[in-house]
Amino acid sequence: MSKSYNIEPLAYKPSSNDKFDEIDIRSPESIDVKLSDNNGSPFRGMGKDELLVHSSKPFWRRLRMICISIILLGWLALIITVVALVLVYPKCKSPDSRSWWQNEVIYRIYVRSYKDSDGNGEGDLDGVASKLDYIKDLGVGVISLSPDYEDDGTDGDFHIKNHMKIAGSVGGDDALQRLITQAHGKGLKVILDFVPSQTSDQSDWFKWSQEARFRNDTYRNFYVWTNTPTNWKSMYGGGAWNTSSERSGEYYLHQFLHNQPDLNLRSPQVKEKLNEILTHWLNKSVDGFYIRNSAYLFTDYDLRDEPKVPSAVGDEYSDYDHMYTKNLPEIYDMFARWRTTTDAYTDKYRVLMADPDPMSNNVEMMKYYGHFQRDGVHLPVKRRQFPTDCGGQCIREYVNGWMDNLPSGRWPTWSLGDEMTKRFATNHSESFIRCFAMLSMTLPGTPILYYGDEINMVDLSNQPSSSTSRNQPMRGLMQWDNTPNGGFTNGTSPWISVGADYQTNNVKNQSAKGDSLMSFFKNLTTLRSDDTFRIGDYYPTVVDDAVFSFVREFDGKKGYLVAINFANTAQSRDYAKAHSTIQSKASFELTTGGSESFDADTDVDTSSLTLGPQQGVVVSWDYVAKEL
Repeated sequence: MSKSYNIEPLAYKPSSNDKFDEIDIRSPESIDVKLSDNNGSPFRGMGKDELLVHSSKPFWRRLRMICISIILLGWLALIITVVALVLVYPKCKSPDSRSWWQNEVIYRIYVRSYKDSDGNGEGDLDGVASKLDYIKDLGVGVISLSPDYEDDGTDGDFHIKNHMKIAGSVGGDDALQRLITQAHGKGLKVILDFVPSQTSDQSDWFKWSQEARFRNDTYRNFYVWTNTPTNWKSMYGGGAWNTSSERSGEYYLHQFLHNQPDLNLRSPQVKEKLNEILTHWLNKSVDGFYIRNSAYLFTDYDLRDEPKVPSAVGDEYSDYDHMYTKNLPEIYDMFARWRTTTDAYTDKYRVLMADPDPMSNNVEMMKYYGHFQRDGVHLPVKRRQFPTDCGGQCIREYVNGWMDNLPSGRWPTWSLGDEMTKRFATNHSESFIRCFAMLSMTLPGTPILYYGDEINMVDLSNQPSSSTSRNQPMRGLMQWDNTPNGGFTNGTSPWISVGADYQTNNVKNQSAKGDSLMSFFKNLTTLRSDDTFRIGDYYPTVVDDAVFSFVREFDGKKGYLVAINFANTAQSRDYAKAHSTIQSKASFELTTGGSESFDADTDVDTSSLTLGPQQGVVVSWDYVAKEL
């Protein structure tokens, strides 16, 4: 049985407090009911549909669009700000972002003078291999070997008969392979000299070129031949042209000795052969090449006479402007070709070095890195040429000559010596050498150390200097100990003499002294292995006629100040104000030694730092995050 209910509608009795707006019953969509109570709530009692109708009014739509726009613009501004900070703020670098040839110290060895392994009185490659632990302990990572190719038996390094065969006198190809294998096993790299400029007149190439009778003969133009010689001069005196009995009426070019004919690198066949030489040694796992006599690879195509310099009064090599025989632009194309060969060979990175003419200016030398958007060599090596009285101004010109002209992304070299330059210790004090070593090891760049410089060896006083001979004063026997011949050989008389001071100045004696030059070099190579020196930025600070100083810093790592006084008197400077990140109190890291003492347990006051005559110091401070 269903129930029924009688529901009476409630009657609404308006109150005097209720207020109604007029309602247009013809447009229900436009109904706008405004009901307010004593509490002032304008939408109390509205249903969902009424609120939707109210919120669709233009005013509220515009207000919503404005609010949404403000939010979107705020987000967009935030994103732009974050992206800008990411792009502009200094980026952290990986400790391994440098290539091996940038991180390591190169050790240049004149093989015949380093160590004799078989008692015949001449150094050899097995002798070098026997000293790999010593080289590694120095902190060196790369070995650069002197030219040791099969020669014609005359007294010289560039009388090469075969560029693809190691001389038997230094052990032959097998000894080189043993050296490379053992060096790689110890984490060391091996670089060979590459001599593309010339051969011996006893090489097969030159013999075949002399015998060539027809213009289409493969070897006819392997060398530079002419019927009408120019006024070009040999670097060693006299004219640069010599006659050939095999080719009557013709002359071949030799910019060096008469029995070292110049190769003709304009010949496609010569370029191909030189590329074969590189590939041959790449197959032997060498880690790079040092291009020798690189400024003399090309001569003028039209064989024009060279003009004399305005002040010339004689007829020697130095009396001419060598505009047609040196630094011709074609050499940069060859560098690019060889760079392509080495870069594309395997996934193992090789390095190319080259020796610009010592008289080339810095702008000319920088072209070695690359020309016309083509990569050149990685490391041009300019020989050190300091006057005996070189001070702060001299050092400033030397360093700034590199750093101010260095192309973007390129890497400098700092050469302490080689087999063609007088030894550092011959003309400079040990204190100066320590200062320069500190400079070269802490600047951005690759230092190149010549064997024996780590123990302050000097030129042989009893050895006459002759530019045409292998016997050079700076090529004295390595002084290993105080035994006869300095421990170089246990056999017959050596091919060259040992230094007069070998009994007191040798590796064995210096190894036992914590303050020796050799120990100092080890400390420098250890310091240089820090990430800040490997990849950090470089900022010159106090640089004047006495002092050269700079900051090396890297986000997240220690900051370093390197301050070196090259003057002969003590110097005090305020370094704290010289660069924004230098802290007023810093920690002592290393000194060259000298009259001013530094305590590892006492902070160094950088606002008043005093350096003794020819004294350098390295101090550090912990990383401080930069303010945005």
